[in-house]
Amino acid sequence: MKIFLENLYHSDCYFLPIRDNQQDLVGVELITHFSSEDGTVRIPTSRVIAQLTEEQHWQLFSEQLELLKSCQHFFIQHKLFAWLNLTPQVATLLLERDYYAGELLKYPFIELLINENYPHLNEGKDNRDLLSLSQMYPLVLG
Repeated sequence: MKIFLENLYHSDCYFLPIRDNQQDLVGVELITHFSSEDGTVRIPTSRVIAQLTEEQHWQLFSEQLELLKSCQHFFIQHKLFAWLNLTPQVATLLLERDYYAGELLKYPFIELLINENYPHLNEGKDNRDLLSLSQMYPLVLG
């Protein structure tokens, strides 16, 4: 994905290993960084995410899904999960549009990662969006 702020940036995705107490690999977190086209400047991901449109949020999420799709046999064969960061914008699309929800349901090894800054997280089960999402997808607080 390419984003233009004061410069043109592109996204790079990385897998961060998640290990249990015995140091066995149990899954990965998909991390995205944004760098300038020439690779000399890296911009904080949170700064980019805050400026994305709803369409760009979904485009980034779709690119991440495509990457995981290309590795799905590995995840399934080794019984590993993949954590994928959930933004409120993507959550809205998953709840409101069946096509988007159906895409994610194709990959049972994917768990949606919610960070502590997620809006209204402290409402717990009173947060209708999170409650609805939790009934369709595995949610993880990270």
